[in-house]
Amino acid sequence: LVADCRQEISSFNPKQTVYSDYLIVRGPELFALDPEIESMINGARKVFTDRNDIELQPLMGASAHSSGPLVQADFERLAEEFIAGFERAKGQVDGFYFSLHGAMGATEEMDPEGFLLQEARRILGRVPLVISLDLHGVLTERMLRNCDALTVFHSYPHIDLTDTGARAARLLLRILDGEVKPTTARVAVPALVRGDELITETGVYGRSIRRAQLLEETGYAVAAAMMIGNPFTDVPELCSQAVVVTNNDPKAAERAALEMAREFWE
Repeated sequence: LVADCRQEISSFNPKQTVYSDYLIVRGPELFALDPEIESMINGARKVFTDRNDIELQPLMGASAHSSGPLVQADFERLAEEFIAGFERAKGQVDGFYFSLHGAMGATEEMDPEGFLLQEARRILGRVPLVISLDLHGVLTERMLRNCDALTVFHSYPHIDLTDTGARAARLLLRILDGEVKPTTARVAVPALVRGDELITETGVYGRSIRRAQLLEETGYAVAAAMMIGNPFTDVPELCSQAVVVTNNDPKAAERAALEMAREFWE
């Protein structure tokens, strides 16, 4: 199963988002938008279609430009569509890749992505569920509880959307193949940061990103990220955070996440 739901909001923007602001695509339309653009869905699709034992079930996609919080009734309408898709897929899928942003927000629901993941887990059961996030996302405890693993952008400005989706797809396949049993650790850093030092190619933030990439490249971790959140998404769990996913080694994940967080704080 493959789905996509993304928006980054500013809680302080008086222009609220409504359902009609979202570009909604359903079923095969999810893969037909533009197969050559830089996107997480395209990256994942290319990995999945390289395997002859994978049958893709595209659920739907919903994306909107940055704006104010999504009106609660409109979020509920959107959520109902995703939930109906989860119900149709129940018992029919072996794994789920969900492309998210991480900095959504509704006028009442402070953790829309966490809600959607919670409903997916409730309906689909314990099928492996891997997500991808923007490094400006707000990874919450509810999101972590209801997914098995995640991949996150490694660049700002963002030029690795396709790669992030591909990494998520490869990780999901490794879980399905029995090669990986993911264990995740995250360490919150009490800092909200902006400015030129966050340009990963030239700024100090790039050191954290390169450490995360090294953890993946050496095989120490199956996924790693330093997330800086979105200071304009005013929600309770907003922070910067180091996230490390290892193969059945929670202590190693904890050590690496703590080291990355300490270096970022310094």
